[in-house]
Amino acid sequence: MLSNVMAGLEGSIVATALPAMMAELHGIKLMSWVVTIYMLLMAVSSPIWTKLAERFGYKQMFVLGTLLFTIGSLGEGLAINMLMVIVARALMGLGAGVMIQLPFVIYGMMYQADERRRVIGNTVAAYSFSTIAGPIVGGGLIVTLLDWRWVFFINIPIGIYMAFIVWKNFDLKTDHTKKSIDFAGSTSLSIAVIAIMLLFQMMGNAVINLPLLLTLLVVSFLFFIGFYFAEKRAVDPIVPLELFKNPSFIAKNIMFFMQYGFFGFYTNYLPTWGQGVMGATALVGGMVLIPSAIMLVIGTRNVNHLIQKVGEKKTIYIGFSIMVLGAIFLFSLPEHASIVMLFVATAILGTAFGIVNITLQVAVQESVAKHLIGAATAVNALLRTMGTTLVLSGLSIALNRTFTEATAHNPKLTTTLLNQISDAKALKNIPVNLIAPLRHTLFNGMHLLALISGLLLFIALFVNWLDPWKKGLE
Repeated sequence: MLSNVMAGLEGSIVATALPAMMAELHGIKLMSWVVTIYMLLMAVSSPIWTKLAERFGYKQMFVLGTLLFTIGSLGEGLAINMLMVIVARALMGLGAGVMIQLPFVIYGMMYQADERRRVIGNTVAAYSFSTIAGPIVGGGLIVTLLDWRWVFFINIPIGIYMAFIVWKNFDLKTDHTKKSIDFAGSTSLSIAVIAIMLLFQMMGNAVINLPLLLTLLVVSFLFFIGFYFAEKRAVDPIVPLELFKNPSFIAKNIMFFMQYGFFGFYTNYLPTWGQGVMGATALVGGMVLIPSAIMLVIGTRNVNHLIQKVGEKKTIYIGFSIMVLGAIFLFSLPEHASIVMLFVATAILGTAFGIVNITLQVAVQESVAKHLIGAATAVNALLRTMGTTLVLSGLSIALNRTFTEATAHNPKLTTTLLNQISDAKALKNIPVNLIAPLRHTLFNGMHLLALISGLLLFIALFVNWLDPWKKGLE
């Protein structure tokens, strides 16, 4: 659980340190890579770490990943230039691939379904709280009172403590596989996923580099083809292809993809909605997500009871239906609504996310045979990350189009002003007569994103209807 707290804090706290980092290290042009390299390596390394854990031991790989994360934190805190920062972030991303992913595989092996849902619920709740606490702790305390480097130094004693406690106390009895490592599959999958994620991230940019996008598309396609043939030949494939012959496994992963796509929308854009449209401060805008974290805990606590009464499939229907209501609530908000309405919306969405996430997490593992739990969990983690990243990229394209149309109709509105409207400090420099049209433009953009994201939930409901909900041992 502590590993998920650390990784969750790191994913959100770094945003508060970035302005000070860029000012000291003169790295504004490379700023996006600080976030991107962490997410990419965290995503692509998850299946690899799982396979290594099956061969060399879960304790050994968990401790190794924790130490990589800790060394990366030390390197980032000591960084003297942006290259050192990016290399350190890469190490942290590799370590986070273990820290976020491997506990869920371990839970799948240690606990039966009811107990597993409780344990996973606690872990997801801890992760959720940590992502919200990150900006408050980072921006409000560490960066202000100490220095941006302490955002990373603080990880070092916690990481060392965690590695020591796990090494001393944790013991999971499993038979280690002695089969050869699937290097071809690991390499081709990593390159293909990195290429496709970079492709979608760059599609969200205001200026599109078409030749580069086409190159990434071709690279991704070729390496996915190479990955398929590598897995067909592998003695111990990193992603067994038999997983994709399982319709229940596929259906649940599609639902997860849609759910995390919507999750990416509301966690990333609702604070901007509160600040840019409703005029809230950055602190109040960040607090918009707190009801989500609180209600997520309540949702997870009631999952087992709900499943016992109506079954897993109906529980998913209930969870996604509540999420749809939250999306409709957001879409129906008028432009001049109170920010309290966003607190209500995130409370609804947090409840639904708690119900759906925990039920699907365990269901993915139960949809496959026991020897495939590790691979199934790793693939699921990869698809969740891709769901968030790819959907956010698509939403960026939609938002940029909204901004382009608005600036074309009113030349006084510029992209720079639209970026500043969400910043309470920058608001003072915007002409008073432009504030209302700027907020109206951003409101239209947020409404469009709520509509697009809400459609993902209807797709998830349809997929749940198609899902046969077969158990792996049936």
